[in-house]
Amino acid sequence: MPGFARLFVTITACAVALTACAPTHFSGFVNPGTNVDTVNRDTAECDVEANTLFPAAVFTSTSYGGGYGYSPGYWGGWGSTVTARDVNAGMRNNHRTQCMALRGYQPYSFPICTQEQLAGRSYAPLSKSPTPGPTICVVTSPNGNMLIDLSKPI
Repeated sequence: MPGFARLFVTITACAVALTACAPTHFSGFVNPGTNVDTVNRDTAECDVEANTLFPAAVFTSTSYGGGYGYSPGYWGGWGSTVTARDVNAGMRNNHRTQCMALRGYQPYSFPICTQEQLAGRSYAPLSKSPTPGPTICVVTSPNGNMLIDLSKPI
C-alpha cells in the first residue's frame, strides 16, 4: 500500500474510533420552570459545598507484573501499572446530588443533539429549566453547553 493511502486509512480509522468515544449524553439537574441563572447559581453553590466537604484525595497504587530481562546494555523489567483513585469522589457526587435535591432538582441525563436533528436550523437556548421530553437536547460548543427545544426553531 503506498504511503499516502496507508496514512489516509490510518487517519480515517482514528477518526472513526474517536467518534465512537464521543459523549452522547450530558448529565445535569432539572427543576422545570426554574430560571437558568438560578440553576447555574444553585449548581455552583452545591459544587463548592461538595468540594469543600469532600476535597480530592487521590491515592496511587502500583501493581507489579510482567517480568525482567536483559538486552545488551539494558537490564530491567516491564509490566507495572500505576493506578490513581480519588477516594472522596463518590461522597462528593452523592453530596452534590443531595444538595440539588434539597433545592428541588432531579438529576437528568439530556441527549446531545445530533447533526441530523439540527439540520442547519438555529435554536435559542432555553431560559428556564425544561420538563424533560423527546424534543429537548444539548448543543455543545467551545463556549459551553446549552439546552434547546427542537420543536421551537428561530
